[in-house]
Amino acid sequence: MTDNHRGNTYGVMGLVLLCCVIMALVETILEPAYAVKSAIKVVVFLLLPLLFARAAGIKRFNPMLVPDKKHILPLLALGCLVYVVILGAYALTKSIFDYAALVQSLSADQNVAPASFVWVALYISFGNSFLEEFLFRFVSFLKLSDYTNRKTAYRFSAIAFAVYHIAMIGTAFPPLLLVLSLIGLTVGGYLFDYVDETGGTFYYSWIIHMFADFAIMTIWYLHI
Repeated sequence: MTDNHRGNTYGVMGLVLLCCVIMALVETILEPAYAVKSAIKVVVFLLLPLLFARAAGIKRFNPMLVPDKKHILPLLALGCLVYVVILGAYALTKSIFDYAALVQSLSADQNVAPASFVWVALYISFGNSFLEEFLFRFVSFLKLSDYTNRKTAYRFSAIAFAVYHIAMIGTAFPPLLLVLSLIGLTVGGYLFDYVDETGGTFYYSWIIHMFADFAIMTIWYLHI
């Protein structure tokens, strides 16, 4: 690894960790209205990395990489499978975990009122998933892979993705569900990295991420 690559590796990793810490502080301490929090996330997860790339002179930092049309149907099929798996896991565990109380806790933590659920669900499924895939897949994996080895990029991207989400839900989840979520998010992170490595674009994982969020929003809707 050259000094330049080493510097870019640490720079990208540091940037991602900084973005996660900023949003964790916003989520857990500032706790603004959901619309305000979403606007802050656009700045932190999208604009900040773009400004960093410009300042660091990182080339080809262009997120607009459109997937090949022939891969859309397989990706949609995989997304549907993810949707079914998540709802299946919910069906198998709903007698163990109190999802109604969990949804109420998350709704309160996220400042989401039932009347605004539809708009929040649409944003989470399409907008929030895009921001997270941009940071955790395009920046943390695809760009990081330009400067370090694949295994390091895989591990860093998947673990950062999982820990960020666990930090967001915090005490809202019981310990067992928290552990299962951490494992599921880490495995999901590796899956997202793999499909993006195959296609060379974070749009692949974004499509799958949307379906995962569709499933989560479905469960949320059942208990609001």
